[in-house]
Amino acid sequence: MKRLFILVVIAFSFALNAQSQSIDPYSELGLMIGASYYIGDLNDQHFRLAQPASSIQYKTNFNRRFALRGSLSLGEIRGSDKLNDIDTAKFNRNLHFKSSIYELSGVVEFNFFPYETGNIRYPFTPYIFSGFSLFNFNPQARQTDTQNPFDRDGDDSNNPWLDLQPLGTEGQYSTRYPEKDPYQLIQVAIPIGVGLKASLGDNLSIALEYGIRKVFTDYIDDVGGIYASPQYLAMENIDAATLSDRSNALQEFLAANPGADITTWTGNTNRQRANENDWTDWYYFTGLTISYRIDTKPKVCQY
Repeated sequence: MKRLFILVVIAFSFALNAQSQSIDPYSELGLMIGASYYIGDLNDQHFRLAQPASSIQYKTNFNRRFALRGSLSLGEIRGSDKLNDIDTAKFNRNLHFKSSIYELSGVVEFNFFPYETGNIRYPFTPYIFSGFSLFNFNPQARQTDTQNPFDRDGDDSNNPWLDLQPLGTEGQYSTRYPEKDPYQLIQVAIPIGVGLKASLGDNLSIALEYGIRKVFTDYIDDVGGIYASPQYLAMENIDAATLSDRSNALQEFLAANPGADITTWTGNTNRQRANENDWTDWYYFTGLTISYRIDTKPKVCQY
């Protein structure tokens, strides 16, 4: 990660001093269609449960090496312990979630080769980018545990998706855990990525891009700490208790003790709920972008 940041800084410095690459700045309007996914406590495999994503982009090219881009992106991320058939502990934890991601970002692009849309002398280049993002998320889970929580029910009202943050599934809103603060649903991230762009004619270009988002929260999936006592959670919100602990151990306890309920279960209280040594989550956008060059000046001979 540090090496990539150093490479970006060196690249931008080179671009700013490359007077021979100067052109009249021009803008582009683009549409990206692709996919989004996440890596974190409830998913550890790239592209698993990837969902459709899209982005609207506006970019100003200052020269043939350096551009500034703003984007508004929409995607969805998902995770489920039921898909983890290698790590028994995660499989038995039995949690799942989904969340929409709304992202507003500004990044700088550096082209490894001189590039200009519509100029046949500079038709393509690989590039890298980094910048700053502000994103909104809202983790949700099914009210009732199912074999596959992402299957569409005939009537979703029988098993709705519930917002997890307002429940405080790790005791964030419980008077018994005053030290636990609720996580915020609007957070900052650092986007970093690579791509390949090419000119398709006088005004059109295409780019294939893969972007990583470094976030500063471990709660994109609502999992980031230890199990709270289901007894205390149930006293204030039974949904918080139910969605906090869905472990196979709890199900076995309830099956072995007819008439018992979740408030009598203490098997996981104060145990680690999140993955150990996994302090933050990541999310990703990847896709294909078609951009249109917006010319504000008459074209001159290419050079």
